[in-house]
Amino acid sequence: MKTLTKHFEWLAFLVGLLLMATMSPYDQGHSLCFFEWIGFEYCLGDGLGHSIAFLFDGDLKSSLEANFMGPLAVLVLSGRIVAIWIRLYSNYKDQKLGTNYV
Repeated sequence: MKTLTKHFEWLAFLVGLLLMATMSPYDQGHSLCFFEWIGFEYCLGDGLGHSIAFLFDGDLKSSLEANFMGPLAVLVLSGRIVAIWIRLYSNYKDQKLGTNYV
């Protein structure tokens, strides 16, 4: 169970990015935005998944048109995944050497 908690965050981010990268950005689905459910017309996250899908398809212009935060979200999530990997690797290396730095 301890191993799962160490790896849950980066796995969730990676799976989310991969799912958005492989989805078709042209399909329209139901909105998961709470604010739209309660009656507001605009949601800040509208088009974020489409933006990420367009970005992975190599269409930066459409990505920015879908949601200007899409490329930034990919950078932030990718950076977080790498930061977690670095921390896990350095902790693993320290444990192998017999030191217990946290």
